[in-house]
Amino acid sequence: MNETARRLLSAAVLVPLYVISFTYSGFFFLQLPVLGAIFVFIGLKEFYGICDKGDEGRPFKGTGLLFALILVLLYYFKFISIQKIVEIPEIMKTISVFLSPGFDLIVPTLFIFFIVIFTLQITKRPLDGAMFSVSTTFLGVLYLAIPFGHFMLYLTFQEGVYYIFAVSGLTFITDAGAYFGGRWFGRHPAGLKISPKKTLEGYVTGIITAALYLYCMNLLWPSITGHKPAFGFMESFGVSIVISIVSVIGDLTESAMKRDAKIKDSSSVIPGHGGTLDLADALLFTLPVLYYYIKFKELAGFSI
Repeated sequence: MNETARRLLSAAVLVPLYVISFTYSGFFFLQLPVLGAIFVFIGLKEFYGICDKGDEGRPFKGTGLLFALILVLLYYFKFISIQKIVEIPEIMKTISVFLSPGFDLIVPTLFIFFIVIFTLQITKRPLDGAMFSVSTTFLGVLYLAIPFGHFMLYLTFQEGVYYIFAVSGLTFITDAGAYFGGRWFGRHPAGLKISPKKTLEGYVTGIITAALYLYCMNLLWPSITGHKPAFGFMESFGVSIVISIVSVIGDLTESAMKRDAKIKDSSSVIPGHGGTLDLADALLFTLPVLYYYIKFKELAGFSI
């Protein structure tokens, strides 16, 4: 089976699971923290494996994994306290009080995490590689747990499902468009040392296919859901370009990490794609970017 076939087979399994994760509201959306914890756990193990330089510095893997899972739970309770889709039990309401906008435990948790890993470095490790060990431990949690937390927060918007379909589709279609555009039309190298095989034609194709995806989605959205698209015509064009560019930056960021570690894929857990980081690298950047664009619109008084 060739690489393209493996990619398509993996997508046939993962896409329905992904869609169910944010469209099924039964059991208080518990599939979100469960699937999120699995994704963050596997992704963080891959990230820490990439960053392990032995005696020159290595992440505090167990501590990072623990705090990443704590953050997934904190974001879940923050989401469940704000959302208006399902009614939650009193015990969940009580817990959620501590994650209200006036008392948000996420930032204090990150600060405690920072103190803990520095304390471990001071007491358990030699001075050599101290900054590398601490910074990679902290970065891994920021890189994975925070974007996934924002994924859950999308569902606090009235049109949250639309936004997730938009950002996910734009991100993955950009990658697919660039992949096939590069294979079919690629003539001029993009000149990036990180990914020397990438072409300008591939990147342009990725942006064009992303824009076409969002326009097609907007055309079909009213007949499928009965709701108007949240993005207008011109806004869709601008959002498509920005998210496509951010998607490319996310992809190149992970490529740079793999180049530094001298590996081809972050792991082999997903046939045709490599590891979870190889599959979701761009989405880890685009999810927060579009989320804060929507929040900015909301604060500015525009309809979201």
